[in-house]
Amino acid sequence: MDTQRAGKESGGARAPAGDDYPGMPEAIAPVVTACNHRAPEHAVVNQVILKIVQRCNLDCTYCYVYNRGDDSWKSRPPVISERVLLRLAERINEHCRRHALSSFTIELHGGEPLLIGKRKMQALLTLLRSRIDAAHVRFTMQTNGLLLDPAWIDLLAQHQVSFGISLDGPPALADRYRIQRKDRSGSTQQLLDIIAQLRSEGPLFDQLFGGCLCVVNPDIDGGELVDWFVAQGVDAFDFLLPDGNRLNPPQGWTGVAPYRRFLLSAFERWHALGASAPRIRKFELMMSGLLGGKVFLDALGGDLRLLCVLESDGSIGVSDVTRICGGEYANDVLNIFDHALDEHVRRYRIDEVQQVCGTCRACPHLASCGGGYLPHRFNGIHFANPSIYCEALYAVSARMTQLLHEHLPAGMLADMATPALPASSAASRVASGATR
Repeated sequence: MDTQRAGKESGGARAPAGDDYPGMPEAIAPVVTACNHRAPEHAVVNQVILKIVQRCNLDCTYCYVYNRGDDSWKSRPPVISERVLLRLAERINEHCRRHALSSFTIELHGGEPLLIGKRKMQALLTLLRSRIDAAHVRFTMQTNGLLLDPAWIDLLAQHQVSFGISLDGPPALADRYRIQRKDRSGSTQQLLDIIAQLRSEGPLFDQLFGGCLCVVNPDIDGGELVDWFVAQGVDAFDFLLPDGNRLNPPQGWTGVAPYRRFLLSAFERWHALGASAPRIRKFELMMSGLLGGKVFLDALGGDLRLLCVLESDGSIGVSDVTRICGGEYANDVLNIFDHALDEHVRRYRIDEVQQVCGTCRACPHLASCGGGYLPHRFNGIHFANPSIYCEALYAVSARMTQLLHEHLPAGMLADMATPALPASSAASRVASGATR
């Protein structure tokens, strides 16, 4: 495999020039700066990514938990304990009272969260619902879907848990990477059959189902994959760029060009579908950023002060994907028993660390991509670099900008140059509320 590692100097990648994209206006002032990816100064954690189990029934070759150098899951309890859950409820109550929060989101995550089993999931949700006194506690979940059945759907509906499903595309292509742990076989057709069966039993599945997360496979044509999702009846999904950085490149990395081709093809097809287009979170939010809207998605440079990750043993950390960067981000230094829910914001200097580099601050498309996902900016020393996917994100944003200038009146574009007012709450991490 031909891997590509960038140097350690700040600024690493060059932002493509305007003339790299024929037809793009030469001088387009940025609508807003990275401020539209930052919550107000007083904003606080309003979401916990709760790792209720550490194991998974899949062994996806690109997985940031199991196959990107982080083995911390091996030393943690396989299933979260009642002791950790009780302390979490206390911390959420304490946190919401201190900051006058009326709502809070708990995202059930793993591993594969459904491995906890129905009895323990019922107990977990009942405990948290009964112990947390916030006016509104919202539960979401990200699952690979292979254990879903009608009883699971009933249980999730009882506790109003919306969910997203991980699905990477047609079986012949996705099964190269999404492998069942027990026998190394593919998993995609089994999942498609499960979804079809659950939909055939009534509307409840689709009432809870928020959409799919798809890890980009650059061997697939992006436009064809958009059509494939539409054919499966999936009207909301998102494309996730494979996790990696300059120190630890993504699996099979040969450079950014294949990802640029994928995203541009997918965007062109999405745009061509017009009113019948599915909701693709990455494209919607990038376009929103160009139009002056708030973008709080972590994959697009969103403010990491708004969330924390709680492991099954009670350890508190930043986005768990940062563990692929090693160092202090891969070590447990805080826990739910001794530290407040937002102590990691100060301990890991999140506000300082997530600031974009000079190259990104000077880029006309910063309002769209926000500098990219923080773990994708790491160079072995710091995060003050463009994302390894910079040129792919830049290309999509440039194409979006071109279309805006072609189709919107000049006066409207001028009005959009005024930064939007702060949003009252952060955007959810998935079409359904999760990210990975």
